[in-house]
Amino acid sequence: MKFGYCVRSPTTRTYPEIRDLTIKVERLGFDSVHITDHLLGFDESQDKKETFLEALTILAALAIETKKVKLGQIVLCNSFRNPVYLAKIISTLDHLSNGRALLWIGAGWYEEEYKAYSYPFGTPKRRVDELEESITIFKKVFTEDETSFEGKFWRLESNRSYPKPIQKPYPQIVIGTSGKRMIDIAVREADGINLPYLMDEQRKSFHENISIVHEKLKEYNRDPSKFEISLFTTINIVNSCEGLDEKKNQFIGTPDNIKEKIAEVENLGIKKMVITVESSEFEDPLDVFTRDIV
Repeated sequence: MKFGYCVRSPTTRTYPEIRDLTIKVERLGFDSVHITDHLLGFDESQDKKETFLEALTILAALAIETKKVKLGQIVLCNSFRNPVYLAKIISTLDHLSNGRALLWIGAGWYEEEYKAYSYPFGTPKRRVDELEESITIFKKVFTEDETSFEGKFWRLESNRSYPKPIQKPYPQIVIGTSGKRMIDIAVREADGINLPYLMDEQRKSFHENISIVHEKLKEYNRDPSKFEISLFTTINIVNSCEGLDEKKNQFIGTPDNIKEKIAEVENLGIKKMVITVESSEFEDPLDVFTRDIV
């Protein structure tokens, strides 16, 4: 099992906080770090004054601060950036980091954020249609000497995007989703899929989605060894499971409990977990995780 870490959280908002956590995560041997792609906060008071720095700018800075860890998102909102321009940004990030950029993307969902930043909030179908066309554009721009393209949403005339990414044929493209149509697109067109699995009540739908992924891999004759299934969750470490509310986070428990739960999802074909680690009972839960669980 590989592990990525979401380095933006309610307790890490400013750049120094994110930078310091990223450096620690790299030192501890994590495969990747991930930044949430939001422009607006989720604060309970709804005054939206939470610090939310732009995700790809942060990753460009982290490329200079780090040497080994891959630089990803959890996940980019497709609606926020023209896909041709986003391909240029990711290629640039790949060069800044000497081949460590990832392209993890979703169709977008936070309507209030769209309105606040003057993005049209299309129907679910339109947002997924746009994502599907973006995936096609990414791969063409990353690999073709010159790209002309006539799509439903974008038109390219003699696009010449250089330099191409360091990673060949291009940085890993992963779609973050739990929707059935997007699962189909991910397996057909991408290099992997990231599934959310935060609460215990999501267990049934999570297992159903895993089954659909495996069915689609067979349908599209994809090599499972070359398609990465990952999940996004929070791990909460406690000293004792006595009195725990079963409706809480699926990955809450003692180190031994967490080990068992990780083994369970690994047996389902999960190859990577993107996590945050929390605890009210340990001073440094991340150190506990790397020492007693991994």
